[in-house]
Amino acid sequence: MEEVRELKNVLERVEKKLIASYHVYTALIYSAWLLVMGGYLLLDYLNFQWLGAYWGIAIFGIILLTIHVHNRYLREQSGEFKLGYAWIMIIAWILGGVSWGLLFPGPQGLAFMISLGHIGMFISFGDYSFLIPVLTLITFLRPEWPLVNSLIIITYSLTALVNLYRVFRVI
Repeated sequence: MEEVRELKNVLERVEKKLIASYHVYTALIYSAWLLVMGGYLLLDYLNFQWLGAYWGIAIFGIILLTIHVHNRYLREQSGEFKLGYAWIMIIAWILGGVSWGLLFPGPQGLAFMISLGHIGMFISFGDYSFLIPVLTLITFLRPEWPLVNSLIIITYSLTALVNLYRVFRVI
């Protein structure tokens, strides 16, 4: 009977570590996006001429980080990658990007793309914290770049904070 209790305790600790690692990895990715956004705002303030190149390099770096997180966490947790759910997220981000380029070519378009992408992430992962950035849709009430930039920083910071708090609760 004692062995069963020990096994149960070990399994509970492993489960807590898995839950905590999911939230740490989520906070890591959102923190990386915050760094990229902060770098963009600084370079924009300094009138940097190569913002397109900056975004290309930054997005490539985020993709590498996301692949690393996937290989490190998602594959270990589920044993296999659930491609069907990933396509929902990918299609949502693509539709958001196309909408930004064709329907809303200003700050509202960026807010719409971020919102649609995060709704896709919520559907894919079932984590309510991915819905926080949908608040960027407030930009439709007052379409200005400083507002959408501020909302992105606030909502991404809040998403990272919520996930780090979840880690704290689990440990």
